[in-house]
Order: sequence, then structure tokens, then C-alpha cells
Amino acid sequence: MDDFMLRRPLGQGWYGLPENLKNLVLYEVMSKKYVLFAFGVALFLSLGTFLFFSRSAVFILTDETELLLYGNYRALLQTVKAAARLLRPVYMVSVPQVSDEALQRDYLEQKLPERSIIITPSRFEQASQGFKNRHPSSVVLILERQYIIDYKSDVKRAAEIAGPLAKKTDQTPGLLLPSSMDDTLRETLKQTFDEGLAEKGWSHGSILIDEAREVPSNLSSILTFPTNQRLQNASVPIILFSSINDDFLPRSVIAVFDDSFWPHIAEMVVSYEKNVKMNFNSVLRTRNYRDNYIKNADN
Repeated sequence: MDDFMLRRPLGQGWYGLPENLKNLVLYEVMSKKYVLFAFGVALFLSLGTFLFFSRSAVFILTDETELLLYGNYRALLQTVKAAARLLRPVYMVSVPQVSDEALQRDYLEQKLPERSIIITPSRFEQASQGFKNRHPSSVVLILERQYIIDYKSDVKRAAEIAGPLAKKTDQTPGLLLPSSMDDTLRETLKQTFDEGLAEKGWSHGSILIDEAREVPSNLSSILTFPTNQRLQNASVPIILFSSINDDFLPRSVIAVFDDSFWPHIAEMVVSYEKNVKMNFNSVLRTRNYRDNYIKNADN
């Protein structure tokens, strides 16, 4: 009889609670924890969203031509990346391609809030400044005036691609720079490029190609900017400084240094907020057939 009393009653859990009732209590406790957790997450997201959209938005001024050449998707992706880094909204605004500054300014009045951070190329500077004059709380950042692409260090990076090609083919790389470029800068870039080639084992330097003359065909590669249309059908591997979308580039382009300001939106805003001047590097993207050029260079 005593043994029977010490046994756990059939169908009951510890402390005399039925198993199904015990499970129900545990379920309710866990449910409350999940509800509290979900409420905390929702509160955090709501507060974060409120703070995100309460900050001054960044507006990148562009136009249809630039978006066509750069790629609308690429530009949109850069704004999303910048927004994530800055924790504030970032938008691109396609400004009508009209010569009337007043029309452009009126367009900005319709699209932009009174408190905005405007990043604009110089072609929209007057319209942007006119908007700022009406709304002093806004900020206008002029790309070509306040920010610089460091082509000197970029050219040295390009030599890291051109150097191995020169060694494998035993042919000299070419350097085709815009005729509008300052002579001092041209000499500096060539010297820097040659130094980079030497570091990669090619000590014979490069050939500075004259835009007015025929481009030599016996070159290992050509480093250039998209100003010379004769290179569209070139068979020589091309290392290009350009923001143009890959869809518009010939297959001979094996590497592209994106020298636009799109990848640097976040840094530009941060430099303004910290009142620090910043120089930027072009963003390198190699193309699928670059390795084939290097691999088959001995053939």
C-alpha cells in the first residue's frame, strides 16, 4: 500500500500536474517570451526606420544620358549601398536635359525637400545653387570642384595589369592620354605608369601615343580614356578609365577603372560632415576575358 502511494499517479506529471496541463503552461510561458521578443524587434525596427527617414536625404543629380551610359541598375545599386552606410535615404534625380536653368531649378523645387544634401555635377551647379538660395538649410556638393579622382595612384594600379602582359609578350605597353590633359599631368602619369611597370618586372617603360597619329599594333596593351573612337575595333588589350557600362565596351577592354563618383557617395557625405577633404580612387573591375589574354599572351 505504501509503495503504491509513493508511485507517480498514472497520467500525471511531477507535482501532481497532468502532463497535458504542464505542457500547456510551458507553451503559454514560451509564447509570451516570443511575443515580447517580436515586440522588441518591431519596436527596434520602427525606431530605426523613423530615425533613418528623419535625417536629411541625399540626392544625386544626374540625367538620362549618364544613366544610359553608366547603367540605371548600377546607379541604383550604388545609392542603396550608400544609404546602408550613411543610415539615411539616398536617391538619384534625373534632371531634364534642357539649357534653361530656371526650368531645372523649378524641377528641383518639385522633387527635393527644403532640407536636402545635393551632390551634383558642375552642369547642374547653377540650378542647385539657385535651390540652395531659396532653401539655406540645404547643402550643395559639386563633384568636379570639391572632390578629386587620384589618377596618379590609379595609373600605378593599372601597371599591375599591364606589366605581366608586357613581360609575357615582350612588347611595350602604350599610354594614350587625352590631348586636353595638362602636359605636366601627362608626364607625371607616364612616369608613374613606368615606375609601376618596373615594379612588375618590365623595365623598358611605355610608349606615349599621340592622339593624332595611328595607334601602333605591336603593343602588349593600351592604357587609355574613352576619348579615342579608333580603339573601338582595336585588337590590342585595352585598360580603360571610364564609367561606361560593360555593354557598350568592346571585347578588347580587359579591365575598367570606374573613375565616376557613384561608388563614393557615402565618402563624400562623410567628408562634408567631418569637414575633411578626400581624394578617391577609381574602382577596378576586370572582365571575364582578362585572364585569357594573360594566359594566351605567349601564343
